[in-house]
This record gives sequence, structure tokens and C-alpha cells, in this order.
Amino acid sequence: MRIGTVSVAHPITLAPMEEHTNPPFRLMMKQHGASLVCGERIDACDVAKKDRRAMRLLSTSPGERPSVGQISGKDPHEMADAAKIVEAQGFSIVDLNFECPIRRLVGRGEGGALMSDPAAIARIVDAVVKAVTIPVTLKIRTGPDGEHETAPEVARLAESVGASAVDVHARSVAQSYVGGPDWTVVARVKQAISIPVLGSGGVREAVDAIRFLKETGADGVAIGRGCLGNPWIFQQARSLVLGGAGIAPPSAAERARVLLNLVEGEFDYYGNHLALKRLPRTSCYFAKFLGDFAAFRESIQRVRNFQDFRRIVREHFVAANPQIVSNNSKS
Repeated sequence: MRIGTVSVAHPITLAPMEEHTNPPFRLMMKQHGASLVCGERIDACDVAKKDRRAMRLLSTSPGERPSVGQISGKDPHEMADAAKIVEAQGFSIVDLNFECPIRRLVGRGEGGALMSDPAAIARIVDAVVKAVTIPVTLKIRTGPDGEHETAPEVARLAESVGASAVDVHARSVAQSYVGGPDWTVVARVKQAISIPVLGSGGVREAVDAIRFLKETGADGVAIGRGCLGNPWIFQQARSLVLGGAGIAPPSAAERARVLLNLVEGEFDYYGNHLALKRLPRTSCYFAKFLGDFAAFRESIQRVRNFQDFRRIVREHFVAANPQIVSNNSKS
């Protein structure tokens, strides 16, 4: 698949998720087989004025390329200015978020609110395409609600002003993340345009990704919540889509090793204070299979640094093989 000038090795990609798809997370998903990774949504107004937090979120590294930086907003000029900064930071693609259902964002007329106004989306896409040299893509939903399906119209207008791909979350804005996705809308968007179409929604296992591609005809699938605590889904889905055999689930020791690598990356990226605040969210997804999950979750409250956390992981994940975690680089 090619998105503008960017070559994407296979159809299994990482969807953007707020509070999750930070640089260490993206790098890990890339290492586990994601062909394309996307950063979390950032307000264009913050990017345009080079707010410190926004610029930190726009950190990227060669190891995660091709990578996507995502912004949201409603003013074409501000979005264009922010897109230039995304390009300058080294991202391969700039993605425009017109799907986020968060109430505060919709209340400002941004994100998913724009699915009610396809012409406004087209004006923004047009301004951004003219401002940057990297490909411009957009993330949309089926429509503002179940009665109004605007995705095909939005996709056609976006293509007409130079968008390089469209990613459809197969739920309406009103649905948020509740209820089943409607993959048939993704199929209709694919039929409506000639640029690549990716999609997401309801992909929790590798076999779901393969079924999604077959049922929708989409060029790619973007995996979101299905990879939380399970980066192996990318390897498993890639193997299936390329005609290979299924890949067995990871052992407890492998889960421990990968979790420690991710948490170590977060401590390096965020610093001790913020990494500790994020620790329950980051680690509990990996630990849900544990028989003593409740005890693991409670023990996290006592962690004060990465060394403490490594001891907790040793106790709960790989008590029989402590050398697996003691070999981690932070001792």
C-alpha cells in the first residue's frame, strides 16, 4: 500500500489513542509488527504556538517510521500551521482528526463535530494539503449519528482536494465507543474513492483484522484497543494476512519482558513522577491474565520507581524465572 509518497509494508497498522500512543508505545508496536504507527491526537492550537506539552507529544524517532502525527482543530489556517510543524518534527504523514467523540472537543466544534459539515472538512484538508509536502490523511467516523451517514461524502470531498488516504472508525460520533461497529460503512467509503481506505472498530484479535479486511475491501486495518497489553496482535495478524501460520500467544515471561521494556521507556520519556501516575494504566492491560491480578493491581500503589516495579513483575509474572527480568537494562 502507498499513502501518497509513503510506502506501507502491509495492511496491519496502529490506530491513534489518546494517553497511549506515545513514542515508547509506538516504537514497541513497530517492533512487534505494525507497518504504520500514529501518535495521539494533539490540539492544533497548541501545536501552532509550540506549546511545550504539544511539542513533547510530537517527539518521534527514525525507528518508528513511517510514522503519523495527528492534529485536530476547526480553523484551516491554524491546522495548516500546525501541520507544518508536524512535518518539521520528522513525521512521514500528517493525519487530521475529524472523529474524536470527546465531549469537550465536540463542544468546541472540533473532532467528531465536523462530521456534520463535510464542506468544512474539505476546506481544512485543502488548506493543509497546500501547506505541507508530506501526505495528508484524515480520520473520520461513519457520521454524526446512526441516522446520518456522512463518511462517503467526506471521503469524496477530501480526495478531491488532495487527501492521500482516509481512515474510517466504523462507529458514529454519537456512539463513541459503545455498541458494535458497522463495517459496511467502511466498504461504502472504499467504493466511493480511489485513494487508500483504512478502518478500525471491533478488532480485538488477529483473526478480527483479517475478517475486517475481507469484509470491507479496505486497504488497511488500524488496531486500537485490541493492542493494549497485546502488541503481539500485530505479528499474529501480519502472519495471517501474508498467508503464514498462526503465532502462539506469548508466555508469561515474554509478557513480563515486553511490559518492562515499555514501562522503562515511559520512565525515560515522562520522568519518574508522571510515569508512576501512568503505571496502573500501562501495566494492568498486560496483567489481566494473571490469577492474582487483583493483588498485582494493588501492589502497584506501593511502587516508587522502576526498580520497585521490576520486583513486582518478578513476583507476579515470572517467579520461576527471575533472570528474565533481572536482565533488563535498568538495574
